[in-house]
Amino acid sequence: MRSLPGIGAVNAALISIYFGPVWGTDALRALTSPFYGFEHHAHAVAVSHYRALFDFGMDGLVRTSNLLAGIKFVIAIGFFAYLIDFARALVVGREPNRETLDTVLVLAAGAIVVWAWPALASGDGGLIRLHVTQFLLLAGAMIVVSAERQAFADVGIAEAPAPTAAAAREPLQRLTGLTVPTG
Repeated sequence: MRSLPGIGAVNAALISIYFGPVWGTDALRALTSPFYGFEHHAHAVAVSHYRALFDFGMDGLVRTSNLLAGIKFVIAIGFFAYLIDFARALVVGREPNRETLDTVLVLAAGAIVVWAWPALASGDGGLIRLHVTQFLLLAGAMIVVSAERQAFADVGIAEAPAPTAAAAREPLQRLTGLTVPTG
């Protein structure tokens, strides 16, 4: 255990601060819209692509729109769950839950693929830039988290050691030769 989370956890929290509100707002707008989200260009391109790919009728078009928006909304809630876990970890002085972070990052990467595939097929430069930017944000977070975990695994510890009260008193004892009271 350590008192402060590592750089990977902080980076993931920053990514969550972006993805949670942005994807949550997009998904909620599509789910509550009388036009089923078709006024949002990225959503309309994705839904139209999957409708044509699977040869859905009009009813399938609406269901596809709701499904894609629901997927995005669930992942946005996952990012908010990680932010809550991260804040709780800061207060308690422990690492955030790895499973929450791993699950949210993997689901978000899968969702990026689901949303970017139609944008790539459409050839729309603006949509491609949006999805590539989001993908790079997620890929960067995954790389930092993986590198940090690998660095601690190479050292032979699961996490960086937490500073203890005895370890904090040790330099003072060496300098002064005095014993510091513990109570």
